[in-house]
Amino acid sequence: MSLSPLRASLSCLLLLAAACSNAVAGPNGAVAETPSIQSPETVAEAPTAPVENVSQAPTTETSTDTATPTDETPVVSAPAPTASVCSPLGSLSTLTGNLTSWLQTAPIAAANSGGFKEPGGTELAAFEGVFRTLLTEGPTPQVVQDLAGMGYGVSTFRNDTGGGWLVVREQGLLSRGGGTFIINLFPARDLWLEAPHADSDEGTLRQTASQLVTLGARALLITGSHRCAVTTASPCSGSTSVCGTKGLRISDAAHYGNNFFTAAHRALRDTYPDAIAASIHGMDAGDGPEAAVVSDGTSALRPDALSNRLRDALNTHLVGTKKAFSCNAADDSGKHRALCGTSNVQGRIDNGAADACYTEAAAATDRFIHLEQSATLRGTGASSKAVMQALADTVPCTLGGSGLGCPALVAQDCP
Repeated sequence: MSLSPLRASLSCLLLLAAACSNAVAGPNGAVAETPSIQSPETVAEAPTAPVENVSQAPTTETSTDTATPTDETPVVSAPAPTASVCSPLGSLSTLTGNLTSWLQTAPIAAANSGGFKEPGGTELAAFEGVFRTLLTEGPTPQVVQDLAGMGYGVSTFRNDTGGGWLVVREQGLLSRGGGTFIINLFPARDLWLEAPHADSDEGTLRQTASQLVTLGARALLITGSHRCAVTTASPCSGSTSVCGTKGLRISDAAHYGNNFFTAAHRALRDTYPDAIAASIHGMDAGDGPEAAVVSDGTSALRPDALSNRLRDALNTHLVGTKKAFSCNAADDSGKHRALCGTSNVQGRIDNGAADACYTEAAAATDRFIHLEQSATLRGTGASSKAVMQALADTVPCTLGGSGLGCPALVAQDCP
């Protein structure tokens, strides 16, 4: 079983731990600020999830990951290098607490706030390169310095249930709606999660944060802006009326590529070419028959598509009358059958589109999953657990870390 590039590189950096502890910003530096407990726009001080649909699942079951984020304020501890694979991380500030709850406080610029500021092309290329280096070599002094120059701090997170994590997040007072990115040092699955509409698709921020920890995914990318944060139209193909007017906005991380979110996605794809990226969304299911619509980022009909396997896994665990449909199965049809994610920029990148902004992908690579969900699935009842279990069934445990259904039952940790 091979180590991930990050873990392998950390082992090689053990001899540099002492030097790193002097070179990387500590508690008084840019990455050691006390974490904000201000909630995003649609995540109230005590996050509430959509009410469970009684026609689909019982309403009495609740989730264990719905604690009030402000009750889980991480504690910042001083650097403490250790003689382990985590030694190079010892020079960074460390956050401790419940990672799932804390991530629900990720800063997201509100709708119509003007809070998204588009980075320049040179800066985006630089960020992508530095983020790739972070994945392959770890948080070296140069990586931390370069990220700080672009407004990002790097810290470690020690989850109260174990595990080791890197947190890359905007720092300072001048947020540009750039996003928050979490890297798992001990992943169990060759999977990463994306929440491009974490603020507007209610419940997906809580959901992906829980999936990250429970499944043992490689990483989680969280948008830094509501998809309607600015009024500037996105030039990319596709359309929606979500923002009150027809058309896409450049603050929509799923439908515009000039943002740190997409740069991080590109870096992950370059580093882990065979990994599966799951883009998690929400839809208004209304009176349609769908609980979910799954796609591979295309509408091509392929019986053996990964999306069809996820659909089948979902339908194994769902209860009630509503079921999951796939855009890639010829026999699936329904009211929301068109929600196939074909204009999703990250999906177009993974599927090899000629131009991810303007062109749909002609074929799929089975490295990207687009999941639209009803409010019930984004809630906290029995049906919401079906999504977690279906992802666990579809993406196997291949990396040796701790995750749902994986052989490694005890979470590895960074002291």
